[in-house]
Amino acid sequence: MFICEELRIDRPSRNKRFYCNLGGGIIAIVSPPLIGMISDRHSSRFGRRRPYIVGGILLNAGALISMGFAGDNGSEGEAGTNATPWNVALLIISFILICFGYNLMVTAFNATVFENPIVPKDMFGTSSGIIGALSILGFGIGTALGTMVTPFGYVSTYVVLAVLTSIAGFITVCTYKEERSDGYEVLPQGRVESGSQSYVSVSSSELNDEDDMLIIADSVSHAETKTESEAQVRVRRFEKLSWKVFVKNLADMWSPFKIHDFRWVFISRLFIQMGVYTVQEFLFYWVEDIIPMEGLSTATETSFLFIPVGLTAFISALVVGKLSDALGGKRKVFLFWSCMTMALLSILLSVTESYVIAMIIFAFFGFAIGVFMSLDYAIVCDVLPDDEHVARNLGVWHISIVLPQLFAAPLAGVILDAFQKLGKQTGVGNLGYIVLFVSTAFYFIVAALLFKKLKGVK
Repeated sequence: MFICEELRIDRPSRNKRFYCNLGGGIIAIVSPPLIGMISDRHSSRFGRRRPYIVGGILLNAGALISMGFAGDNGSEGEAGTNATPWNVALLIISFILICFGYNLMVTAFNATVFENPIVPKDMFGTSSGIIGALSILGFGIGTALGTMVTPFGYVSTYVVLAVLTSIAGFITVCTYKEERSDGYEVLPQGRVESGSQSYVSVSSSELNDEDDMLIIADSVSHAETKTESEAQVRVRRFEKLSWKVFVKNLADMWSPFKIHDFRWVFISRLFIQMGVYTVQEFLFYWVEDIIPMEGLSTATETSFLFIPVGLTAFISALVVGKLSDALGGKRKVFLFWSCMTMALLSILLSVTESYVIAMIIFAFFGFAIGVFMSLDYAIVCDVLPDDEHVARNLGVWHISIVLPQLFAAPLAGVILDAFQKLGKQTGVGNLGYIVLFVSTAFYFIVAALLFKKLKGVK
């Protein structure tokens, strides 16, 4: 956003600049299920997930640095200089590469949590809360880095961002245990579905990599009198990736939508993200037009607003995830009131013209969004089957966060421009922002009501 402002892309018609998201958005819709499907059937000595995480880290880091150069328009010290075609082209290409690298990385990462043997199902809430809290922390660090742009410039800022994301990613790669040997993988204490016909019990010495099957060991039981090679291994057989298997799974790509609860989890999450992106993408302009402060740039002022959001969201994400597990896996009541709270706060923001009051409202908003983020991953784990399509199914689920990026901002831009013009004619100068925040409240209310439709979630 800040780079687009620096380059003055499509201003004053603010909604048009969001159409540059189209290329990245299409990649973000198509790539997660495909990457997930390939990762589910990938066989290498590095594992099924880690190669994709590493590839995503490297691509993401390179694209972030190139985006920094896109923000450097060659006029050091002169913010707001018009963009050159080179800057715009590099910005768009970098953004598309970042989208692909991020999806390459996150699709594989999501699967590691779901199939991690040390995370039983009755701890999905706790695990989801930790993921949500760390995501909030990462978002806070990224926002803080936004304040570095003015004193240090875009290149330095984005290099730091690339380094930090790479360090975090490689910590995951180095600590996640995913050993591969001779075409099979041993995951001790894994979750095994009772009565599943896809599992067989054999000794470790009998395991081999057949021509058409990828063997995944889900649990190992060692008797005191047996050697490691004689240990009984519970394995599940997967079809290896081939063109025939690829086409068959491509036709079955959207099968998760056959699951009743998954459909409603997907749609409710989509509406929540519609609300979040409507606020997030136009917050910069709202701060600039409604609550500007002397002595602070709009970018810095906007970044400061995220401080209370991050603090309260981090706390609620950690607490509510664990609390949900302690209450026997209850999710719906927390998610319902989280959405209703965000709806109320959105309405309050629509009539706020004070920066201090806005910070207080954002503190409560952070608590509410933290509740959602703490259970976001847990609830999809609750409704999806534990089968051989883990990464693909989670890739389909990930689309619910991508679609709002494509549609929420352009739709909100049309609403904002139209009602701002109407407001000037009727004497209500901020009418566009009032309608924008009310529409955001509508998204959250719809999401809250949709959570009521879940049947298999407490």
